[in-house]
Amino acid sequence: MHYLKVVFAPGVVPGKWFGRFDGRVDGWKVASAAADDPLAHVRSGAADIALVRLPGEWEGMPGSNVDEAAMNRLGLHRVVLYEEQPGVAVPKEHVLEAVGENEEVTASDMDGEMVLYRGVDPVAVREHLDVVAANVGVVVAPRPLLRAVNRRGVVHRCLAGQAPTRIALVWLRERDDEVVQQFVGICRGRRSSSSR
Repeated sequence: MHYLKVVFAPGVVPGKWFGRFDGRVDGWKVASAAADDPLAHVRSGAADIALVRLPGEWEGMPGSNVDEAAMNRLGLHRVVLYEEQPGVAVPKEHVLEAVGENEEVTASDMDGEMVLYRGVDPVAVREHLDVVAANVGVVVAPRPLLRAVNRRGVVHRCLAGQAPTRIALVWLRERDDEVVQQFVGICRGRRSSSSR
């Protein structure tokens, strides 16, 4: 048995793709793990492919958007899969908790709020959520990330008027082979009966 090593950012839920890959690609299974910086695992060769959040906050990459210039410089391929809804985390019993689960907090709702952190770094989000739980400030981050690293005493809601983040597959050009392309195709919705 061979294993395709896949790492994914917190808040990404790739289980359905892993199951499809395991069922379709003979002699291969996915070996997976969540990682705060999945791109680092791909760049080091510890993982074959990563599901990363764009724009990201990665060491040694100014701007951290893994744009085309960075892709070429680092010898990476990238395929964007989908966008994520921005979110805001507030203390329980905060006035914004009254916003419905399927409604959005607006910019005017946020007037006067102390934003402790705005970004996608899971370590920073976790640290700042501990402060939010102590009833101080709010955190703005992708809603799936807020769900994944949530703390007791914190609630989160969708946030309108913010640019969405995107989830993308990233892998080294030198690792581009039929097995990786099978996984990419599955993530992009290719059915077992369709050809590449």
